[in-house]
Amino acid sequence: MPFAAGTVRDIPVRAFKLCGLTWFGQFLWFSEAVSNQIMALDPHTGQVEHRIPCPEVCSDLTTLDGYLLQICGPQRCLRGLSPTTGEEVTELANPRPGNVLRGLEATRHGLWLGYEDLRLVELRDPRGMGLIDTFPVRHAPAGLTVSDNFLVYADYVNAAINVYDLDARRDVATYSVAGNPTGVTWDGSRIWYCDHGTLQLRAIEVPGLVRR
Repeated sequence: MPFAAGTVRDIPVRAFKLCGLTWFGQFLWFSEAVSNQIMALDPHTGQVEHRIPCPEVCSDLTTLDGYLLQICGPQRCLRGLSPTTGEEVTELANPRPGNVLRGLEATRHGLWLGYEDLRLVELRDPRGMGLIDTFPVRHAPAGLTVSDNFLVYADYVNAAINVYDLDARRDVATYSVAGNPTGVTWDGSRIWYCDHGTLQLRAIEVPGLVRR
């Protein structure tokens, strides 16, 4: 049975289709698929401070080696962009062509990739995209983040945030949330998600999560 998770912060944004979400520097960066932009938002003021173009924005967003990494286009490639200029610095192929890549997170352990159609999260080495591990999940991931030994992923259809224990290799908690979550990120104390339905960035508190 899911727990109810009330939001502790709601930031409305001027957007039409919210996709990915990540922390970089002092900003919450979110991607938007109608304007095809990635935007840096100051979480204290709620104001967008910087924008960069990104053609074919699609689904989740993370940071890797000092640049933004966005899922893009019908093939779900991973496009790396300079956060200051928007210049493309790299592009990685979807390691599972034809499968629906929706979730993305980079940590010191590697690149985490969530597949909606397979209900699967993979951990891969970003240098060559070699497979490190696989984690079957109960629901279709629409966005994901990683904290300590937990994987946290958004379930768009069921309006929920799910917590997966990486050591136990199973889902351990589900939190019902407002709206329909897509991109997910973690600020060290709260989980933030893009509410695709009401066009807001929302934060919830989930007990027991520690920064990875």
